[in-house]
Amino acid sequence: MLTHNDSSSEGASRNADGTAADARGLASPPLRGVIEEVSRVLSAVRETVSSFLELVSLEAHRAGAALVWMVALGVVAGVCVIATWLGLMAALAMWVTSAGLSPILAVLLVALLNLVFAGALAYAAVRKSDSLTFPSTRRQISGHRAAKAST
Repeated sequence: MLTHNDSSSEGASRNADGTAADARGLASPPLRGVIEEVSRVLSAVRETVSSFLELVSLEAHRAGAALVWMVALGVVAGVCVIATWLGLMAALAMWVTSAGLSPILAVLLVALLNLVFAGALAYAAVRKSDSLTFPSTRRQISGHRAAKAST
């Protein structure tokens, strides 16, 4: 036997389209569809971010391997340049010796020429160090401070 209260409570458990609400208290089917769609979108975003991070990881690994190769090849090239320089200096010493200078003096002459060359390179490097102090920036800042102090 249904009373007025029983029929109204049964009507309250039905949705606008006439279907009964889920026992767990979930929302109506259109709202469930929206929630499922948002869940799919979030899943796709998570998968996209995961794929992107995997790509970044793989490229970082590849870049690291390339850097190791670059350093190794640079070291080998440096050794080759040093060997070439030593060969040229030995040839110069032999040429000076063939011109009549004693072998000891030829080696000392080559060493002196290397020392002069190294000194010239060191002097050029020291002259370049002036740029390390950011002179234009410091001048701009000090000029800006002077302009503020005068106003």
